[in-house]
Amino acid sequence: MAAHIDLAYLERLYKGDRSRMEHWVRVYLEDAPSLYDRLVSSVQRGDTQGLTTTVHDLRPLAHYLGAQGLLDLLVRVGQEAHAKGAAGCYPAVAEIVALGESIKAELVSAFGPG
Repeated sequence: MAAHIDLAYLERLYKGDRSRMEHWVRVYLEDAPSLYDRLVSSVQRGDTQGLTTTVHDLRPLAHYLGAQGLLDLLVRVGQEAHAKGAAGCYPAVAEIVALGESIKAELVSAFGPG
C-alpha cells in the first residue's frame, strides 16, 4: 500500500509531540467523513459554492497530516470547480473520497482508531 501521509512530516511539524499528532489524527477521523459527504453532495447538486467551500475546509486537514497528494487534489478540484462548475468535478471528487479512505486506513494503522 502506498503511503498517503508523511509521518516524518508529522514528526517535524509537531516536534515529536505524539499527543499533538494524535489530536490532528482524531480531528481528521472525526471531521473528514462528513466533509467528504458534503463534497459528493455538492457535486450531485451542482453546487459549485458548496464544493469550493468544502474543498477549502478540507485543506487544513490534509496539510496538518502531511497528506500532500490529497492537498494537491483539493487544490485541483477548487480550480476545476471555478472553471467547469461542480458537475465537471465528479471524477476528481470520487478520487478524493477514495484517497480519503486510504488515508483513514493509514492513520488507524499508525495511531489506532482514535
